[in-house]
This record gives sequence, structure tokens and C-alpha cells, in this order.
Amino acid sequence: MNDSLVTLTRAAIPPEVQQFAVAKGVSRYLNAVVELGRQAFPSSALRVSLGQDAEDDLHQYIAIDVEVSGQATEELLAGQRIWSAGISDVCPSRHAVYFVLGWR
Repeated sequence: MNDSLVTLTRAAIPPEVQQFAVAKGVSRYLNAVVELGRQAFPSSALRVSLGQDAEDDLHQYIAIDVEVSGQATEELLAGQRIWSAGISDVCPSRHAVYFVLGWR
């Protein structure tokens, strides 16, 4: 397992991520989105960081990365379904563009 992927507590969200969330007006959704990632992949370590779009240098986002090595395809698909169905419940779509789920 990658040592940089750890189970996060609220205080473990990096300050630069918290500052970015405030700047983009999505700080009220940050904890709920992180919790959704935990619910979608309960047996996975989770890391929150800032990411940047590979095609658009101006678009940054909050990356919710989960460690999925060793998980069966069915588990991955179930987690992705939970994430996809739940993101609109915890964050309005106009703000959801600032949150990206990634698998490691």
C-alpha cells in the first residue's frame, strides 16, 4: 500500500485543499464529498489533494483518490455507482466539477 494514502480525519484534509475549497465556494461540501468517497470505498485508504486538468491548465480540482489495488471488479463498479449516484446528493452539479474521484 502507498504510504501517502491514509484514512483521513477532518483535520487531515490538507490546508491547501481547504483554502482552495473556500476560494471556489465549495468548502461546505468538502467533508460530505470526502465521506461519500469513504462510503463508496469503505475498505480503501483515501487521500485528498489538489489536482490539475491535463488538458486545461486553468482548471484545478479536489482529488479524492482511493487505493483500490486488490479489489475485485464488482467492488470497484459498486463503489463507482455509489459515488456517481451520491455526488449530486451531497453537492450541487455546478460545484461538483471541483471534485474528482480517482483510483490508485
